[in-house]
Amino acid sequence: MRYLPKLQQLKVFQQVIRSGSIRGAARALNQSQPAVSRTLRELEQTLDTQLIVRGNQGMTLTETGRAFAQRMQFILEELERAANEIRQIEQYSQGSVAIGFSSLLALTVFPGLAGEFKTQFPQSKLLIKEGQLSTLLPALREGKLDFAVGTAGPGFPLEDLVREPLFSAPFCVIARRGHPLAGSTTLEELQDARWLLPETDMGYYQQIRVSMGGFHQPAAEMPVHTDSVVCGLNMVLQSDYLTIVARAMKAPFGLQDRLSVLNIDTLPQAEYCVLYSQKSPLTFAARRFLDLLRSQCHAYDWS
Repeated sequence: MRYLPKLQQLKVFQQVIRSGSIRGAARALNQSQPAVSRTLRELEQTLDTQLIVRGNQGMTLTETGRAFAQRMQFILEELERAANEIRQIEQYSQGSVAIGFSSLLALTVFPGLAGEFKTQFPQSKLLIKEGQLSTLLPALREGKLDFAVGTAGPGFPLEDLVREPLFSAPFCVIARRGHPLAGSTTLEELQDARWLLPETDMGYYQQIRVSMGGFHQPAAEMPVHTDSVVCGLNMVLQSDYLTIVARAMKAPFGLQDRLSVLNIDTLPQAEYCVLYSQKSPLTFAARRFLDLLRSQCHAYDWS
C-alpha cells in the first residue's frame, strides 16, 4: 500500500457503518450521496480491497471491511484522546475521563473520589459505565474507557492490558430481615434458596458460581441474573431472593434495618484490580484520577 488512508476517509467510513447506508451517512455528514460514495471508493482504492457490499437488503461489510472497521475505530479513539490530552496539558483543568466499574465503587468511594477530582479539574467531564468487568473489557479494548475496575479471576485474557492490584473486599450473603433462611450458617443450607446474582462469565462471581455448583441441580430454581442494584435489592426485599455482595454494600440506601447478613464466613475475599491498555498511555486527567482512586481505595474500610 503506497499511501495511508486520509482521516476524512476514515470518518466517512465510520459514519456509513453507524448510519447503515450511504444515504444516512450523507445526511449525517451534510454531504451529497455521490460525495460519500466517492470517498468510500477512494478509501477502497487506497486499501486495495472492497469494504462494503451494496445490495437490495442494504449495506453489509465484507470480511476485510469488518477487520478494518475494528482497527479504524481504535485509531480514531486514540486520535481524539491525543487531541484531548493536549488540551488537558495546556489548560490543566479541562479534559475527560471515562471509567468502568461495578456498583461496589459506586456505593462506596466514588462520591468522594468524584468530588476531589472535580475540585482539581472543575471543567473536566466524567463518564461512568457501571457493570461487571466482563462487560467492560470490550469498551476498554476499543478505547472507549480509560480504565476499568473489577475482579479478574484465572483465565482472564489480559495479555494486552496492564493489571494493577487495587484492594481486597470481603463478601457476604444478604437476605431480607425475617427470611426463613436468615439463620443459616453454611452454604449447603442454602441449596434450595432463590438466588439473584450479577450477570458475568468471569471474575469473582464466576468463581462463586463454580463453588456453588450444587445450586444448579435440576431440582433447584435457576438463579436470576442482573447488574442492576435497584432491581437486585427489590428482588431480595420483595421476593425472598438471596444475593452475594461485598460487606461494604450491606447497608445501601439506608436499608440496613430491612436486610440481614447471614452468618456464613466461608466466602472468599474478592481481589479487585484496575485494568488499562498497554499500548494506549493514560491521559493526563486519567492519570490524576487513578492516583486519587488508589488513595481512596487504600484508605477505605472495606470490612
